[in-house]
Amino acid sequence: MKTKSGQLFKILLIALPIVLVCVPILRVVVADTDIVYPTPLTQSAFLKNYSPASTIARFRIEGSGAQESGPAGSSAGRGCAFHHKEFQSLFVIATGNETAVMADMEREIKSNLARESARIVAETGRAPERFQFDYVAGRGKGTVAVDPIVIVDHKLVDPSELPLGEVAVELRVRITEAWYKASEKACSKL
Repeated sequence: MKTKSGQLFKILLIALPIVLVCVPILRVVVADTDIVYPTPLTQSAFLKNYSPASTIARFRIEGSGAQESGPAGSSAGRGCAFHHKEFQSLFVIATGNETAVMADMEREIKSNLARESARIVAETGRAPERFQFDYVAGRGKGTVAVDPIVIVDHKLVDPSELPLGEVAVELRVRITEAWYKASEKACSKL
């Protein structure tokens, strides 16, 4: 009996540290298999292709200054990937066209979402005020939000004086999207 219990004790002395080391390693390996890294495959066609450039071109006064910045980023998640894209556009339009620009933005975004096979599931606000669309596209869900057009100092856009009847404006569009490997419930940020 003494030898069997002694052997069992030696086996436990060897096995216990191995198990204690392997369990955390196994947890890390299993957790890493659930991480979804952002790639073009985890972006909707709308996110990849959308730009407010066509609306801006219809209203922008030719020959005046214009600027556009578009920061974007993505991050990995557990069971999902996250993407965001922003457009900040500064340009000159005819005074009084602010409402028309916002209405055109609303129509253009709805049209682009439909063309890219995204389905609008919720709408908040209306042009010319802030508006946003929540949409579903394949295995992803997203939101596109447009802030009200803002009149800005013309020197931000064009250093020369603007003629009477022209105004410098800023337009902001933000898109956020999450792509799900399996389900929204299985998704979390890292």
